[in-house]
Amino acid sequence: MKRFGFTLIEMVITLIVGSILVLGIAGFVELGAKGYSDTIERQRLQTQAKFVLEKMSREVRHAVPNIFTSTGSCISFYPITYSGFYRVSGQDIEFIVGQNESLDPADFANLSMIINPTTQLSSANNLFAFNDFTLSQQNDRFILSGAASTLVGQSVANRQYIFDASAGGQVNYCINNARITRNDTPLSDPIVSGFLDYLPANVQMNGLVRLNLIFTQQGETTSFQQDIQVLNVP
Repeated sequence: MKRFGFTLIEMVITLIVGSILVLGIAGFVELGAKGYSDTIERQRLQTQAKFVLEKMSREVRHAVPNIFTSTGSCISFYPITYSGFYRVSGQDIEFIVGQNESLDPADFANLSMIINPTTQLSSANNLFAFNDFTLSQQNDRFILSGAASTLVGQSVANRQYIFDASAGGQVNYCINNARITRNDTPLSDPIVSGFLDYLPANVQMNGLVRLNLIFTQQGETTSFQQDIQVLNVP
């Protein structure tokens, strides 16, 4: 009786062909997994970069205009606490704020008001520290007694800005040790290079913060170039 089966040569050929197929499938799976991993890393990098840029943009747009400073690796500004409109009445400055109708003079302690900011804070005119004046209230108006006598150059739009003018009220975004930091607190894990710059306002446009940043992480690199307009006008 005949017995049917595989010869040794047939088994060897089968093993070789099977091994080639397995290696091909394994290489395809490895390529797909690497592509997926690279996509996830790229997406994570861009998400972190967009978070940093969005946070910076929101603060910059609503900062006190025209008193920005920049060094290329850092940009500094003062966030607006309250803003509104003013008028001169004799030797006094009367003003209103639009954010909160329940404010009283005590809420302005340790804050300052600036009118028509056109220079850096260190040399700014029209900067009034509330603690240096008598501040009273009549209905929805606040009266800064005697401040008008030192007012130099009024705002065309009669705008005023109230903010913390102390060193602790300043916001500093920097490229520090290859990271983006806000007041020395890191905001990004990726390595960051590039520059931060401020273009002062002129008669044709408001001030612009110019960002040119490169984010790098685990071999992935993404670049962002963005101009942020400071929305407020004196």
